Amino acid sequence: MERTRAYRRFQRRRNIRRKKALSHRIYGMDWFQGVDGKYSKGHIGCGCGLCKMTRRFRRPSWADERKTMKYLRDIVDFWKEGDWDL
Repeated sequence: MERTRAYRRFQRRRNIRRKKALSHRIYGMDWFQGVDGKYSKGHIGCGCGLCKMTRRFRRPSWADERKTMKYLRDIVDFWKEGDWDL
C-alpha cells in the first residue's frame, strides 16, 4: 500500500508541531522564526560548547557521568556491605 500525499503532509505537520513545542519548552522561543518548514528538516538543538561538551572538550556526556557514578556507588556498597544490589 502506498502512502498518500495527505498522509505525508500529516506526518510533516506532526513533526513540525512536535519540534516547535520542544523549542518553546526548552528555549522559550521559536528557533526558526516565521518559517515552520525548517523544523521538518532535522536537528533543532543547540550546538554551543555548554550543550556539546562531549565534542568540544572530549568529556563524557552527562548521562555517561551519571552511569559512572552509579557504578562507583555500587562498588563502594559492595565493599562496605558485601552484597551486590542490582
